[in-house]
Amino acid sequence: MPGGSKAEALECRGNHVAATDVNGDGRADIQDVERNGRRFCMKADMNFDGNVDIERFYEGDGEQVAQERQDFDFDGRLDQLSFYQGGQLVRKELDTNFDNEIDTWLWCENGWVVRSERDRQRDGKVDVWEAYDQGLITKAEYDDNDDGRVDKWDTFRDGKLVLTQYDDNGDGEPDRSRDMPPQSRGPADDALRCEKGQP
Repeated sequence: MPGGSKAEALECRGNHVAATDVNGDGRADIQDVERNGRRFCMKADMNFDGNVDIERFYEGDGEQVAQERQDFDFDGRLDQLSFYQGGQLVRKELDTNFDNEIDTWLWCENGWVVRSERDRQRDGKVDVWEAYDQGLITKAEYDDNDDGRVDKWDTFRDGKLVLTQYDDNGDGEPDRSRDMPPQSRGPADDALRCEKGQP
């Protein structure tokens, strides 16, 4: 799979824990965990159900975020991984249908999505590759017949689909094209941003 994350290898454990009970129910809702005198990670229960919904790991300075894991639907399973370098969000891995499998990978620069890969068929293989400029999609490539090769290409201008090309004979090259008339292009999708999102 893309990304090759090491998220499962990290555990939010240390030799000192500072716990905070936000809602006064006697349970720790936020735990700041230290290792060797510095902040290593943080765990938070955002909906006060007793389960961790966010884990955040820090760089060696104990300040800048290195990695963050989130459980958006509060089922105890990971839905999003976010990776940082120098305090900047550089990649996200998402489980968009909450089936406990990562199916979407986003790469980020300066707060914008610059490319993505998706597993639409949920079979463990990437079948969509997309490129973006300032968060607006510029092109998309698809493996619609699940043979591991691109067989459809979409080209976008200002975030709107203008051209689709198809490979009908399986040689990896477009055989036919379909232009999208201006009156059929509709509005452009909103530009995709990579948000940090911290509690």
